[in-house]
Amino acid sequence: MTLIEGTDPVDLADGDLARTEQLRLAALRRYGILDTPPEPQFDHLVELAVGVFDMPMAQISFVDEDRQWFKANHGLPFSESSRSESFCSVAIVQDDVLVIPDATQHEQFRSYPNVLGEPHIRSYAGAPLVTPDGQKLGTFCVIGTEPREFSDRDQQLLKSFANMAMAELKLRQAMHDLSHMTMNDTLTGLPNRVQFRQQLTEACKRADITKEKVVVGLLDLDRFKLINDTFGHAEGDSLLGAVARRLKEATATSDVVARMSGDEFVLLLTDVRSVADIALITKRLEDSFAQPFLIRDQEVFVHWSLGFSVYPDDARELDALLSYADAAMYRVKQAGGGHAAFQRQEDERTDLQVERLTALHRALERNELHLYFQPVVHAETQVVVAHEALLRWIRPSGTVSPLDFIPLAETSGLIIPIGRWVLRQAVDAVKARRVERVSVNVSALEIRQPDFVEHLRWVLEETGVEPRRLLLELTESSLLEPRFAAVLLEVHTLGVRTALDDFGNGYNSLVALASLPVQVVKIDRSFTAPIGEDTPAGKRALEVVRGIVTLANAFGLPTVAEGIETPEQADLLLKVGCTYFQGYLFGRPEPLSSSSEPSNPPPSLSVYGAF
Repeated sequence: MTLIEGTDPVDLADGDLARTEQLRLAALRRYGILDTPPEPQFDHLVELAVGVFDMPMAQISFVDEDRQWFKANHGLPFSESSRSESFCSVAIVQDDVLVIPDATQHEQFRSYPNVLGEPHIRSYAGAPLVTPDGQKLGTFCVIGTEPREFSDRDQQLLKSFANMAMAELKLRQAMHDLSHMTMNDTLTGLPNRVQFRQQLTEACKRADITKEKVVVGLLDLDRFKLINDTFGHAEGDSLLGAVARRLKEATATSDVVARMSGDEFVLLLTDVRSVADIALITKRLEDSFAQPFLIRDQEVFVHWSLGFSVYPDDARELDALLSYADAAMYRVKQAGGGHAAFQRQEDERTDLQVERLTALHRALERNELHLYFQPVVHAETQVVVAHEALLRWIRPSGTVSPLDFIPLAETSGLIIPIGRWVLRQAVDAVKARRVERVSVNVSALEIRQPDFVEHLRWVLEETGVEPRRLLLELTESSLLEPRFAAVLLEVHTLGVRTALDDFGNGYNSLVALASLPVQVVKIDRSFTAPIGEDTPAGKRALEVVRGIVTLANAFGLPTVAEGIETPEQADLLLKVGCTYFQGYLFGRPEPLSSSSEPSNPPPSLSVYGAF
């Protein structure tokens, strides 16, 4: 290839060329690759290139403002070098592969220190790493200590290596962007409930050591729907951003303010020694919201309801802790809103919990527990391919929300016999051909049981149901316990599939995908709910789901989008590549009909893979 003699972008002074270099450096910064630790996907490529080209050195090189830095390096004794003495800084101004058959015979390179001295470079070939918009970030290069010609085939092969390196770089950036999106609320910039749960977990662990309290406050804006109806969703989103800023200003730097969803925020207060400290915080919040917000030059006063729960006094389980804060907040709303309350009201809460726990012990024998089934459909055909089994507690006094009794079952240990009852009922429904395939939610406490796999095997053998007709749904919080990996491998040995439930709503979604043997990813409804709205939040939600689907596809995993309620949502999610849908649009959770045969039997198991 042609070499541009004496050209080095670092020396450019002309306005157009200088601007081009600024754009190139800006593109390099956006990828966030410089000075990052080694990563196997890049190391593997240079190792492969060394073997393919039979060359002693190969690098993935990025050209910074005044240096060349190697992301992956085989054979060179240094990780970076001066840009002014770099072959790659010349290669990035070429339109094609830069080939130097013998550097000692080349006027420009013969005086380079790495030619005159170690490692005594003689031959070089470098293919630019080019972004989709044409910016050249660096090169994929191979280097030899002997003269060498590079054929057209060699140069095409080297360009293929450069393309593979760029594909890995783009996937890396997509994963980074998705990680940021799944940890932060795109509207307000606050941590979202994924990150909040992670921070709450860490705070509770520290509290176990220090014996201090952790306070969770759930804050909901009163009558916020009126704002959206009056001014429109765009102005409503803008107001939520302003609310987020005031919440941050009114709390300490050690506190966490996160957005859960919609107009609901959550506070994590760790430096709390007494109720008086809580009173100071609520007073600051009241003072902050005493001033009106401006919407289209009109003053608007925002009121809120706030409920607290305390770790470990109210609960030790995260979901129960949030549920109690929610119950306290709801009690405030019922009282008219605008002030705070604690969940821990001894007479009221203790009596209710004791009564419910006693009743839950008897729920099975009294036939108060029921399984409802919600269909899962194939995204393209909307044919039912499976059903999810969902537990309901229906008492003579009324239905108890799963948000209330599931945490109670887990903290009391009742989730173990209840979970086994659910599993057997669900598998029996498959045996009776009332559903073709079924997914069952499994808690971490169930998986911890030493005989979990043996019981699962017994149920399948007792019923004669094919294992592949059963899918176990597990949350990230349970899956990420290291000991569970071995359990999941045993489950898969049985032929039972597993799904990562509520993806993005756990502790580390990317780690879960990369390290756990799951076959299906279920996208949490908090990501799908805003889709279809003609608002910035709706558009951002669609892009987040697009990123999740892309990432899942990279791991070869199908996706189930939960919470689909409108045809528009289904159409948009089909276009971004979701494999399956679940939601009210396709069927609400309902008990099975008395018919022994499924009303709409799906195709054979081989048709739709994961289900």
